[in-house]
Amino acid sequence: MSTKTLAEQNFLIPNGTFFVELSIFLLVLAVVWLFVVPPIRDVLAEREARVAQTALDGQRARELFEAAEDRVRSSVAQARGESARVREQARHEGRAILHAARERARVESDEMVAGAVTQLRADAGAAAARLRGHIDPLARELADRVIGGGAGERT
Repeated sequence: MSTKTLAEQNFLIPNGTFFVELSIFLLVLAVVWLFVVPPIRDVLAEREARVAQTALDGQRARELFEAAEDRVRSSVAQARGESARVREQARHEGRAILHAARERARVESDEMVAGAVTQLRADAGAAAARLRGHIDPLARELADRVIGGGAGERT
């Protein structure tokens, strides 16, 4: 047989190299566990806290937005009601102003018609007085022609 011992021939039995490699692996694992994992955990915990805070801030922002939106809707509804009231009041005042203007125009028109009638009567009286002075001589002349013309035709 060969000069190798039973432990050297059987690969299932670990030798010294295996134990050295195992101890180095455990040492590296301990270093990673003690010095690398805690900062990573801290970063992950901080990130989780930020995500939770962001979600909370988002919820608060939605609530504030909804409250502001409700206030805007309420203000718009109130403004619409106020504008409808102002429009109705303006229509009422406009009708009153229009009625007053029509009444003033009717009064002024009546006064102008009355003044015109008075002026026309005065002008008619003056014209009649002037014509009376001309009618008498014309009527005599016409009567003379009719009487004189009738007598002249018989002859």
